[in-house]
Amino acid sequence: MSTTADSTATFELSPELEKYGRQLREWSVAELRPRARTADTEKKNPDDWDAILNTCPVPLGRPDRDDDERPKFEDGYWVSQLVFYENVCYGDLWALPLLSPGIGHLVVAEMGTAAQMETWYASAMRGESVSGFALTEPHFGSDTSQVATTAVRDGDEWVLNGSKIYCTNGARADWVTAFATTDKTLGGKGIACFVVPTDTPGFSVPKPNESKLGIRNWMTSELLFDDCRVPLGNRLGWDATGPADTSQMSGQHGALAALSNNRPNMSAMVIGIAQAALDLTSDLLAERRSDMSTRRWDAASNDIARMNAALDRSRRINFKAGFVIDHGAKNRYSPAIAKAFAPQTCDRIIRRCMQLLGAEGASKDLLLEKWYRDCKIADIFEGSSQVQRIIVAREVVGRIAG
Repeated sequence: MSTTADSTATFELSPELEKYGRQLREWSVAELRPRARTADTEKKNPDDWDAILNTCPVPLGRPDRDDDERPKFEDGYWVSQLVFYENVCYGDLWALPLLSPGIGHLVVAEMGTAAQMETWYASAMRGESVSGFALTEPHFGSDTSQVATTAVRDGDEWVLNGSKIYCTNGARADWVTAFATTDKTLGGKGIACFVVPTDTPGFSVPKPNESKLGIRNWMTSELLFDDCRVPLGNRLGWDATGPADTSQMSGQHGALAALSNNRPNMSAMVIGIAQAALDLTSDLLAERRSDMSTRRWDAASNDIARMNAALDRSRRINFKAGFVIDHGAKNRYSPAIAKAFAPQTCDRIIRRCMQLLGAEGASKDLLLEKWYRDCKIADIFEGSSQVQRIIVAREVVGRIAG
């Protein structure tokens, strides 16, 4: 991403990154979109998913292969991520989990010691392991202070008991970051995070994939911890003898910090599918122009133009967040704005596209209704838009705003 002489971002992508994004988009339309309906209906990836991914003309950075490293661009890692997410999802988002090591390793990056970073974070980034993220429980979603899963120290081990739902990658992960309270009287400050290998006795997956509104093929699992024992050093910030990190960030703060940087990626994902819905709608309306009155055509054209402008605004907000993160500024403000704005904007865009196309827009003959359901989910997970507005308000006027 280029900058001007006064160091303000112009948000113009490098030619190399633009070309990479264009190639991803063309491939995702040709190879991912034709399988989208089946993945949604059957709630699983196509059986030939590996062969499908192998057709991509540019590296995808697949975590299951060490010869598929994504190229590095001068624009920065996080800005490049936004281009990747948007253009892959323009075809459809069913393949996205197959192209990521999960998000559990992001918690390790925020809270882990140097040894823990090498053991778990580095292995995920090298594609040697897939991580899961276990925070949500049956009785809460956004209010992370309500974690009821417990962790009790027993000599040189922690014993975990409780359950989690909607755990990203839970049934396919090699290890999960599980949040549990070590002292309920401390509320959020008593929450810690533990790395639990999925072959640990006492760990089980009662439901590999939750039945949900959208992203139906994405593996979001129910987990159970029944006297599940892990070593002391599996608590993030600890080693085999006890606390190793003097900062001792709470698990609640670590969860929120880990999610923060990833939120613009989620926004880019829905921008991709909303742009696909808008482009599809524009093409279909153009084919029917002769059947439309001048007044109706002008109204529809005005709607299309305003929706494209709203998507461009979403994109620029995202790029600003990515630029800020790439340049080392630790703030939750810019990612929160991106996550608060894009999913709800894209929700309205896809809904309006369905309305413009009438009954056909809501039918399964088109993918609009699927994309609408996928977009609704994105407005909730990894921090709902309402929570993002609280974060923004606290950053602007102080914590009393929440």
